[in-house]
Amino acid sequence: MALPAAPPAVEPRPHLLTRGFALTCLCTFFFFLSFYLLLPTLPLYALQYGMGESEIGLIIGAFSLTALLVRPYVGRAIDRRGRKGMVLLGTAVFLTASLAYHYTRTVGSLLALRLLHGSGMGFFTTAVSAIITDLAPPARRGEAMGYFGLAANLAMAVGPALGMQLVTDGTFGGLFLAAGGVAAVAVLLGTGVPETLPAGTAPPVAAPLFSRRALFPAGAMLTLCVTYGAVVSFLPLLGRQVGMENPGLFFTVYAIFLVLTRPLAGLLSDRVGRAAVVLPGMALVAAAMMTLAAASGPGWLLLAGALYGIGFGAAHPALMALTADRVEAAERGRAMATFYAALELGIGSGSVLLGVLLAYSSFPAMFGVAAAIAAAGTLGFFLGYRRL
Repeated sequence: MALPAAPPAVEPRPHLLTRGFALTCLCTFFFFLSFYLLLPTLPLYALQYGMGESEIGLIIGAFSLTALLVRPYVGRAIDRRGRKGMVLLGTAVFLTASLAYHYTRTVGSLLALRLLHGSGMGFFTTAVSAIITDLAPPARRGEAMGYFGLAANLAMAVGPALGMQLVTDGTFGGLFLAAGGVAAVAVLLGTGVPETLPAGTAPPVAAPLFSRRALFPAGAMLTLCVTYGAVVSFLPLLGRQVGMENPGLFFTVYAIFLVLTRPLAGLLSDRVGRAAVVLPGMALVAAAMMTLAAASGPGWLLLAGALYGIGFGAAHPALMALTADRVEAAERGRAMATFYAALELGIGSGSVLLGVLLAYSSFPAMFGVAAAIAAAGTLGFFLGYRRL
C-alpha cells in the first residue's frame, strides 16, 4: 500500500523585523520628532516678528528647496560610498539648526537657517530609505515601507501638538532646546544604524543623478506633496481663523490615521498590487483638500485630517515600494533620491506658489486648487500605470 504523498513544504515568510531594521526605524522616529516639534510653530514664530503670509510660505518652502538640491548628489554618493555617513550628517545638521533658531529674528536669517536645516533632511531621508530598501525582503517590500513610515508618523502624532504646547506662553526658547535635544538622540542612534551598501554594486562614474525608472511613482508623489506644502505652511493659520485653539490637533489626527493605515496598506500592496492601494489613497487626499476648502469650524479640520491620514497612509508606502520594485540594487540610492526630490519639489512649490495664491485670494480658493492638483495626479497615475 502506497504511503500518502507528503504535503508540499510551506516556505517561511522572509524575516523583516531585524535588529538593524528596528534601530533604523527608531533613529528615524527621533529625527522626525525634532522636525515635527517645529512644523506648526515656525509659522507662528515668523508671524511674531512681523513676517507676512508670502514670506512665511517662502521660509517654509526654503527647507524643501535645499533638500531637493542635495538629494541627487546624495543618491549617487550613497550608491558609491555607503549609506551610514549621510545618516550621521543629516542628524548632525538637524541638531545644529534646531538650536540655532533661537538666534534668528529677521526674514534673511530665518531663511538662511531653513536652507541649512533642509539639507539635513536631504542627507538623512535619502540614505535611510535606501537602507530600509536594502534590508527589506522583496516579497515584503510594501510591508517594510509601511512599518518604516510609522516612525515618522508616530513622531507626527505627538510632535506638532507638543510643539504647540511648548509655545503657549508666547516664547520659543524651550521649543528650540527640545527640538535640539531630540535631534541629539537621533545622532546617537545613528551611530548604530547598519551599513547596507551591497558589495560590488557601485554605479558607473558617469551614472546620471536621477533614476529614469523612478520618475513615474515620483511624479505621483509630487502631486500629493503640493497639498502637503500648503497644509504644513498654512494649516496653523487656517486653524486660528476657524477657531481651533490648538491647530496641532489636525496633525495628531492625521498621524493617528496614518499609523492605522500604513502597515495594512503596505501589506495589501504586496498582495493585490501597488495601483489598487495608490489610487484610492490619492483620491482621498483630494477629498481632504476639498474638506479644508469648505472648513468653517474645528470639526471640519479634524475630518480633513482623518481623510488626509488615510489617503497618505495608503499611497505613500505603495509608491515607495513601486519605486524600489522598478530598480536594481546599484540604483537604489538614486531611485530614492529621485522619489524624495519629487516629494520635496512638491512641498516647496506648494508652500511658495500656493502661499502667493493665498496672499491674493482666500483659504477656500487655495485649498480648492490643491484639491484639483491631487485629483489630476490621481488621473495621471491611473492612465500611466495601465501603460507600464
